[in-house]
Amino acid sequence: MSRKINYKYLILLTIGLILYSCGAAKKPQKVEKIFWPLPPEEPRILYLGSYHGESDFKGKSALDVLLGEPDTDIPRNLIKPYGVAGRFGKIFAGDTVSAVVFVIDPKEKKVSFIGDKPMGKLRIPVGIDIDKTGKVYVADAKQQRVFVYDIKGKLITTIGEPEGPGQLQRPAGIALNEKLGRIYIVDVLDHRVKVYSIKDGRFLFSFGKRGKEEGQFNFPTNIAIDRRNGNVTIVDTMNFRVQIFTPEGEFIRSFGKLGVVPGTFARPKGVGIDSEGHIYVADAAFNNIQIFDDKGRLLLFIGKFGFGPGEFNLPAGLYVDRSDKIYVADSMNKRVQVFQYISEMWKKKYPDKYRELKSFKPSEKLKAETETKSEKK
Repeated sequence: MSRKINYKYLILLTIGLILYSCGAAKKPQKVEKIFWPLPPEEPRILYLGSYHGESDFKGKSALDVLLGEPDTDIPRNLIKPYGVAGRFGKIFAGDTVSAVVFVIDPKEKKVSFIGDKPMGKLRIPVGIDIDKTGKVYVADAKQQRVFVYDIKGKLITTIGEPEGPGQLQRPAGIALNEKLGRIYIVDVLDHRVKVYSIKDGRFLFSFGKRGKEEGQFNFPTNIAIDRRNGNVTIVDTMNFRVQIFTPEGEFIRSFGKLGVVPGTFARPKGVGIDSEGHIYVADAAFNNIQIFDDKGRLLLFIGKFGFGPGEFNLPAGLYVDRSDKIYVADSMNKRVQVFQYISEMWKKKYPDKYRELKSFKPSEKLKAETETKSEKK
């Protein structure tokens, strides 16, 4: 009996080595660059990659699969991400089903978690932001407050008063203005944006109320701050528009309306702003990202329904970091997709990469996959 098992193992091992050597002999398949728009137009958005969780960095080897080795450590992956942010080379994604924040570190190839311990246990994490000291701010829609953790996931404090004007009914999108020492929190059910002190969590002021007029909201959801001037951009979801305010909550302008053509919205969700003031809005109905200038004029849109790179299935949260990386919570595809805005700063920093993009000759297949619309600024 022992002898048969050994022979069986040797046979399987031999097959595995043959398969491995055949696989090693193959040249790696060339993956085309994906960016928008395609030549001869100026490249603007470059696809960088997608992240699902622990399975991106670990899994059973081919030999383990061949020998039928059981899974002893099942990878934890995103199920339904909503909020997303990026800083310090890490991706922070709030999963509304797993009720934790995934901290994905592509460089170190590992994933850790925030909000899974008894102290600071999350229920429905949505909005996320991170400050320069490494504190992680997470809006919990169910528990009606914002949890503040250190970078390792230890609870520091919470924001949101038990009653009065500083009480949160259903916090969603959050954004930090570190220069002013403020955190802006969108309260969906109260139809307001509430502003607190980062230093001590004290309520400062709010702006907005329910309505359709300028400066009013109808179930607002997400928020971004223009780091150039501190202006606050709010997705006014059920009014199907985006509104822009000063840091003090004074109305500046709005753009968008209900529709089915580019420049309109059907189900606007996440929003982000790059270093040059372009505004990115994810639309869960269109399954795309629309890009506007700071006056609300449509410049470009990317994406369509699908499961491949640059395709979406109910995109939700969106975040643009300080290096103009764009993070999109692709919720029903159970992943975060990452893109790069090709800014003037990026071109100067990576001249060789930029020249490569400019000279790139896409295949007919890629042309079809990245079909998009661009409008002149």
